[in-house]
Amino acid sequence: MRRWTPFTRRGVPVVVIDPLNPPSEQAVSVGCTDWAGAKDATAHLLSLGHRRIAFLGGPETVECSQARLHGYLAALRSQGIAAEDRYVLAGEFRSDDGARRLRDLLLLEPRPTAVVAASDTIALGVIAEALRQQVRIPQELSVVGFDGIRQAEESVPALTTVAQPLRDIGRAALRIILRQVQGEVPDSRRVELATKLVVRESTAAPHGE
Repeated sequence: MRRWTPFTRRGVPVVVIDPLNPPSEQAVSVGCTDWAGAKDATAHLLSLGHRRIAFLGGPETVECSQARLHGYLAALRSQGIAAEDRYVLAGEFRSDDGARRLRDLLLLEPRPTAVVAASDTIALGVIAEALRQQVRIPQELSVVGFDGIRQAEESVPALTTVAQPLRDIGRAALRIILRQVQGEVPDSRRVELATKLVVRESTAAPHGE
C-alpha cells in the first residue's frame, strides 16, 4: 500500500515531490522535465564535439531514470548517432556505483570520451574514480550530472549538471496543497518544471579527437 493512501482515504491532500516514479491518481506529484534535461546535457556534449557518449542510469524500473535515458537517446538521434548498448549502463543512484561503472567503461575499446550520469551522485563517483585511475577530467573524459546538488558545485573539477528548480518545485507543491485545502481540484496530477543546464569545469572538447 502506498504510504500516502491512509491520507487520501481521509480526504487529506497529498503532494509528492520529485518521486522516483510518479504516483497513481491518489496524489499529485511535482518534479522536473527529466527527458528535456538529459537531452540538453547530451546536446551540450555533442556541441563540444563528443560522439562516444556513455549514459549511466539509475534502476531500470525507475521512471525518472528511463525518461533521462530517452532524452539522451533523442539527442544522439538528432545528430544521426546510433547509441551503443555497451555505453548504456543501468545501476543505482550512488557514487560507488558510478565508480564501478566507470571502471567497466575504461575497459572498452574505444572507450567513451564523455558520460551523462542520471544523478549528481553517480557523476561524483565517476569523477572520484577517474582521479584514482589517473583519467583527467575534462581533458580525457567529460562528465555531466543531473540534479544540481551542492556537492556538484564544490567538487574538483566543479561538475557540469542539469539543475532541478528545487525551490520552485517546493513552492509549486505548497501552492497545490493550499488550493486543495480550499477545495480546488488540481488541473493535473503531474506538474513538471523546467530544468537548467549549468556548465562548469567537468566538460570540454574531446582531447585529441
